[in-house]
Amino acid sequence: MTDVTQQGPLSPRGRRDMLSGAMLLPALALVSLFILAPAVYAIVGSFFEFTITSRNWVFVGFGNYVRAAGDPVFWTALRNNAFLIVGSAITQVGLGTILAAILDRGVRRGNAIYRTIIFMPVVVSSIAVAFVWILILDPNVGPLNAIVKSLGMRPPKLGWLGDPQISLWMLLVIAAWQNVGFQMILVLAGLQSIPKELYEAAALDGAKGLRAFRYITLPGIRNVLIVGTLITVVGGLKVFDLVFVTTGGGPANATQVLGTYSYLQAFRLGNMGYANAMSVVLLAIAVLFGWLQLRLSRKA
Repeated sequence: MTDVTQQGPLSPRGRRDMLSGAMLLPALALVSLFILAPAVYAIVGSFFEFTITSRNWVFVGFGNYVRAAGDPVFWTALRNNAFLIVGSAITQVGLGTILAAILDRGVRRGNAIYRTIIFMPVVVSSIAVAFVWILILDPNVGPLNAIVKSLGMRPPKLGWLGDPQISLWMLLVIAAWQNVGFQMILVLAGLQSIPKELYEAAALDGAKGLRAFRYITLPGIRNVLIVGTLITVVGGLKVFDLVFVTTGGGPANATQVLGTYSYLQAFRLGNMGYANAMSVVLLAIAVLFGWLQLRLSRKA
């Protein structure tokens, strides 16, 4: 009697599905190893007190989160992150959109050269960018001081990165210089997907210039702007190397962010549990912004 439950050879589609699944395994393994596992480690570790070399983990419950709530430096770091997020969203997305609009419709000759020049800082590592700007802002040999003096103005006595009143603003300028090219390319891709017929029809109705930009361009690139803003927000949340190299979080915690502060607590003071708690706060904020981005994209 023939066994009706016996399966024959896989169909071509079934073999393709199995092959696709097998090809995804290395990527899933890497994501699990370098993203999911550290995230789980941080969440679990945030409920303990321990050092990086300690084998004894002391359970403290929400003690690390309570400690963060009462730590003024934590709130200073969080405010600095918020400042960089808002400032970067305005400068990077705003300037990127303006530059993209100019290059898309206002510049005909040398368009590719301008795009390349503006985009070049994006491909440079943040460490290299930080060292270049340290030289530019150096109070003794930096060209910025020479330019300011030539204009009859006085540079800051403590230096551009040593003055607590302006050091965070300078970090915002450096971040914008490095990343505005990425936002420009992102918006350019969105602009080129808008049918030119819409502008021609609007021109016949008298809608040109700023009116066409407001009623055709902005709605057409709304999702692009949402994605660009989310990328900027995530960048402002996880900023570390730029701050670490240029100011180290100083002067007097004026540029301290959660990334540098958690590094200080973990690897210099040995408070791994407390550092993990701050990392979990960062993760929660990033997840929240990701959820908001999805909601805004669906409404678009």
